[in-house]
Amino acid sequence: MIRKIDISNYLYILIMVFMFLCGTALSQDYITADNFKNKIAKDVVVVEFWADWNKMNQFNELNKLKGCNVYRIDIMSYMDIQMNYNVTAIPTVIIFDNGVEKERFNPNVMFKLDADKKTVQHSVDTITLNKFQ
Repeated sequence: MIRKIDISNYLYILIMVFMFLCGTALSQDYITADNFKNKIAKDVVVVEFWADWNKMNQFNELNKLKGCNVYRIDIMSYMDIQMNYNVTAIPTVIIFDNGVEKERFNPNVMFKLDADKKTVQHSVDTITLNKFQ
């Protein structure tokens, strides 16, 4: 007797997992020297200054922040921006409001960000609420 296996459910799950992984991996928006000023010019923007060699210490919860735009910039490719914003270690997270730096989170000596999502989100929320006062 030959037993038939319905793979449609397995195929559906596989496709959904693939789409989720592609969506989360491709959703990170990077900025360059050409568009940096324009990207930070409007509203509340959180930028992580990072480098590929320190990828294991990147701020993984960057995309989970609410009420702001989020970007990463590779300091190895755009050292002039790193120098303009006096970023001395990575990852460094800077919150901008209409192009003006409002808050900065620096890494510790192990090149790990001391701030967590809750801390950064609280700063984003405070900056946003202060606009209405």
